[in-house]
Amino acid sequence: MKTLYLTGGTIGVGKTAVSQQLKKALRNSVFLDGDWCWDAAPLQVTEETKAMVRRNICYLLNIFLHCTAYENIVFLLGDARATDYRRNNRRTGHKQMQDSQNLSAG
Repeated sequence: MKTLYLTGGTIGVGKTAVSQQLKKALRNSVFLDGDWCWDAAPLQVTEETKAMVRRNICYLLNIFLHCTAYENIVFLLGDARATDYRRNNRRTGHKQMQDSQNLSAG
């Protein structure tokens, strides 16, 4: 019987460390990190890229769930809130910089 372990949490709480330890503790296990699907430069979070990442994650998980070599799949959920936070802060920071330039010019 297959078991899928999902780990998640905020940035810096030790999700990767816990997932790696779980992989080592479980027999015939594999560790997959959802953040790998977002490892891009520059990070572009659009409806298109979100859909692409969801498809890639579903495809990857499906492959491992159907593979007879692994009994346990440890999947680290990407922190979408962190992605949205980074995206929103870039926009806010850019707007604040424009506003301060407009004030000093006026």
